[in-house]
Amino acid sequence: MTSQHTPENPSTTEPATPAPSAYAPPSAAPPTPTPPPTGRRRGRSARSIRRTMAAVAAGAATLALAACGAATAVTGTSSSSEAAASTTSSSSTSASNDMLSSLDLTTLDTHYDQDDLTWDEADEQAITLSDDGSTSDSSGVSVDGSTVTITEGGVYRVSGSLSDGQLVVDAPDDEDVTIILDDASITSSSVPGISVTSADEATLYLADGTENSVEDGSDYEVADDATPVAAIASASDLTIAGSGALSVTGNTNDGISTKDGLAIVGGDLTVTAADDSIRGKDYVDITGGTFDITSGGDAIKSDNYEDEDRGWVLITAGSFTIDAGDDGIDAEQAIEVADGTLTIEKSQEGLEANDVMIEGGTVDITASDDGINSTAATTEEEAAAEESSDSTDSTDSADSGDSASATDSADAQQQGPGGGSEEDDSSWLSISGGTVTIDADYDGLDSNGSISLTGGDITITSADNGGDSPVDANGDVTFDGATLTANGTEITSADDLQSQAGGMGGGQGGQGSQGGTPPDQQSSDASTDSTSSTTDS
Repeated sequence: MTSQHTPENPSTTEPATPAPSAYAPPSAAPPTPTPPPTGRRRGRSARSIRRTMAAVAAGAATLALAACGAATAVTGTSSSSEAAASTTSSSSTSASNDMLSSLDLTTLDTHYDQDDLTWDEADEQAITLSDDGSTSDSSGVSVDGSTVTITEGGVYRVSGSLSDGQLVVDAPDDEDVTIILDDASITSSSVPGISVTSADEATLYLADGTENSVEDGSDYEVADDATPVAAIASASDLTIAGSGALSVTGNTNDGISTKDGLAIVGGDLTVTAADDSIRGKDYVDITGGTFDITSGGDAIKSDNYEDEDRGWVLITAGSFTIDAGDDGIDAEQAIEVADGTLTIEKSQEGLEANDVMIEGGTVDITASDDGINSTAATTEEEAAAEESSDSTDSTDSADSGDSASATDSADAQQQGPGGGSEEDDSSWLSISGGTVTIDADYDGLDSNGSISLTGGDITITSADNGGDSPVDANGDVTFDGATLTANGTEITSADDLQSQAGGMGGGQGGQGSQGGTPPDQQSSDASTDSTSSTTDS
């Protein structure tokens, strides 16, 4: 007699069901700038120059919402529904909000279906891991020393431990493999702990009440780039589900990484990685789970820049605690937070993508740069330049230091006060719901395109260095319906945003004359700064 398996906890929170829409990336192609010498995205290059050359901008004046001259228009109403006049006419080519409102990641197809978590328990095939010799009665499993390989689709229950071994999935590319981790521990000294080299889809299911762990080796490479370099590495679509616990340690590069899509629908995950902790090249779709993430690079990342409907991160549920050496969440195309509790305790930037949308949940960000940044996705030309730059960096760095510094200095002055291009690159940052708290050393909300604040409870502390502002955009800013407190001041209209200008302060070590005002003094100086900025613009 067989019984049908049903997941103990497939997802504690059902994702919101928005009105049908389709992903519609901005149609206006951004200008192609000179590739950054550091190999980072263009927005980051501009910020690097801004920091380096902040003193050059001393004495310049800008509008309150951006270091971009008269390129910004502010529209909206006050909290009492009184009309607020625009501060200036927009000369930018920003994408319209009507078009951008059709961007909804929940409508995009992914590999995951809840039926993936249903199977007959009688079909489970046991694998017992052991340093003394792993065993399995399944014809779809082979054991070669400390390497256990699954060669056929099916459901496999894995228990036991390997102190220096590997679990490999090498199934036909049209077959699915489900691995139930049942108090399993896999550690490798020289390769990924779990490696999915071939399968249509692979699922790691964390059995209820179990403790599981996966750790890879240090300073290794994967032959022929068959998989990413990660503790859990997959060349196929990957799903993580269940209600058990999983600890992942990526010693060389990433923690969990797939060349395709990654769906996480449950589990208690602790992920520590030298570089990115959780990466799905095509997408990262999170609909449940508890996450404790520590990363040397980005905590959660999707970096497909080639396909317009890929390269995104969607969070519709879950609880996250993040300590990131780089960004909390970084995606090429889009980030959407619909629900959940997201606490980014440390980051350079909390969220960064071409389009960033917060529609619900609780988001708390601490950032040493900007809290949330929207900037154009990487182009193929930039990616090629990055690869070229990476290959020559070690050789040229010593010889080009002085010339690079001089070039950065000239670029910073050419790009304008405050750093960064004045062009509207059609990126978009939107907050329409939820509770958002930002503590940033530079801008709170920074968009190289437009910003839309139409809902939610937003609190921003920013511009501690005196050179930036709570809300900074190269394109239009819409403030209508949101509750916003910026550097201790309650914002009730679009005009109030203008008074929050950080001005063109010197930044770190600079000598700013306009701006340079600490957050606790900005309120009293607001009207003076606003008048000066408007007059000089």
